[in-house]
Amino acid sequence: MVSLKAVKESNVSLQSRPTGQVALFVGATSGIAMHTLLEYARHSTKPKVYIVGRSDAKLSPLIDNLTKINPEGTYIPLIYSISLLKNVDAACAELKSKERKLDLLLMCPGYLKLSRIENEDGLEDTISLRYYVRMRFVHNLSSLLLAAPTSRIVSIHGAGREGRLIEDDLELHSNFSMRNAAMHTCTMNTLALQEFAATNPTISCVHVFPGVVITNGYDILAEDFPGPLRWLFVRAALPLMKMVTARLEEVGQRHLFHATSARYPPQRGSETGVQMPEGVQLAKGADGKEGSGCYLLGPDGETVGDRKLLEEYRTREMGKRIWEHTLEVFERVAGKQ
Repeated sequence: MVSLKAVKESNVSLQSRPTGQVALFVGATSGIAMHTLLEYARHSTKPKVYIVGRSDAKLSPLIDNLTKINPEGTYIPLIYSISLLKNVDAACAELKSKERKLDLLLMCPGYLKLSRIENEDGLEDTISLRYYVRMRFVHNLSSLLLAAPTSRIVSIHGAGREGRLIEDDLELHSNFSMRNAAMHTCTMNTLALQEFAATNPTISCVHVFPGVVITNGYDILAEDFPGPLRWLFVRAALPLMKMVTARLEEVGQRHLFHATSARYPPQRGSETGVQMPEGVQLAKGADGKEGSGCYLLGPDGETVGDRKLLEEYRTREMGKRIWEHTLEVFERVAGKQ
């Protein structure tokens, strides 16, 4: 386990990093990613941060808060509703028109629903936000990520919660459930990021499970419950969960560490992140090898995952298949627009 003391020590050292770092935060107007963003602003020197959000009403108070935390930072809103891939494309196009490189891409969009909701793209909405939208950002921004000396992608979702995919129904048209959607998107995040890191060795990829953290996603889930059960969930279950789950402040500190520490380097590159504090060692990648470029992390920053299942999928080149499937979905959706 990486101690919170080591995490804080590393985060403070972020101030010694060169200025001119450019970051994009997706899904950061509340919850885990927002608290990570607040920590990023607090500990960075003259950060330049793009923040994707659905409305100015959501983004303006956040940017005001970031400016108070670090007046030397530059915080640029990208106002797009990213549940549709065409809006992801528009957000990426705006970013690419302004920047020549991207050092950090951190993503945490998504919510929970009990029933299948198909959006205008023909994709189940919760699956799209937790997987296809994220990979669209990765795909669209790969040139900017490659232009940085080394860069990092962080997808906050469910590392270690991978399972066996329903291979003939990856989009869960016939097998949707909240559990299957979570398992599929966790597994596909892991496989796609492994494939991306393998073919782009100067980019470090991190898929992390933050632990059980109470965010507004649970309020959205509660809307699916019938009246009495909803009341019980909101008035009794959620308060009890808040008593035993991690504080968002600590979660934000840990995710800043995941996003910036040299503990999680790319396969190749001269700059690997903030120097590790004494006693902190290089992490093992998803393939079990130290410093191999793609990392599956639990809440404490240690490597997680079903090694046997992931090794089977590596042998079968499932990462390549998932990435090809993802590109096919992108082409299909583009053909609808």
